[in-house]
Amino acid sequence: MSAKRAFCIIGWHFQEEFFREVLSIPDADFYVLSHKARKAIPPYIIQELGEPQVLIRPNIGYDWGCYQQFLESGLWKGYEYLYFMHDDIEILDIDFPRVCEDLLRNHAVIGNGGGNGPASTTQVSRHPYAYAHSSWQPDSYEFQHKTVRGSFFATTAAVLERIGGFEVYWDPWRVNIDFGNWSTKASCGKLQAAFGQDCFGYLSPTFGRSAYLIELYRGDTGEAGSTSPGWRDKLYQFLKTTSVVYMEILFRERELPLRRLWMIAIKLFLAVFSGRI
Repeated sequence: MSAKRAFCIIGWHFQEEFFREVLSIPDADFYVLSHKARKAIPPYIIQELGEPQVLIRPNIGYDWGCYQQFLESGLWKGYEYLYFMHDDIEILDIDFPRVCEDLLRNHAVIGNGGGNGPASTTQVSRHPYAYAHSSWQPDSYEFQHKTVRGSFFATTAAVLERIGGFEVYWDPWRVNIDFGNWSTKASCGKLQAAFGQDCFGYLSPTFGRSAYLIELYRGDTGEAGSTSPGWRDKLYQFLKTTSVVYMEILFRERELPLRRLWMIAIKLFLAVFSGRI
């Protein structure tokens, strides 16, 4: 291992233009982690990277699940800078690692575009359901934090060592892709709790784009709908409501007798859907 930076790239779309550009970045090693079957991996990816750097993992956890599976591989250890990204991003300027690494002197995590409002800043009381599955819990129901999209962020090995892992809603039953957004909030909340108000920096103030990268929405330039049909959507809504109740009990927004027993019972129920099987 001679490179100072490593890329964990989620392999799903396998757009050749993206890989041609990203693989030209100097002083970097590249790992592709895919939730698809190995037969779906284009041969040029394996030829370019080599078999050990193409990882196939169970299809659970969405993008943050991929990133956590990469952390569990241990392959990131020994690098200084780590980049996590989807393979449907448009790269406008391959100089983005230099800019990210400059920003990482003052921040723990760098996202592509910031923006205002719920796109990049959230609060536990606004989306309490997103934190019920997390092993980390905020210290306040009004805890506010910024976020980065799972489609791109950069950080350091030191940051990853300190937090110990991302907070993934694994969704082993594939109920709803929106659970990926729950993982985003819980993981970013955990990061800001560890590193403070200046945790997050951005390549630009514009959500989803900068002079270096354009983040797409699941392979398209327009945001795709994420509701699941039929019983899955009903189950998702029930899990969301139950998760809110759990957080309200946790923070005493909802007072109940036998509080701890209620919390244990709800947590065990939620673990069936949020844990990994």
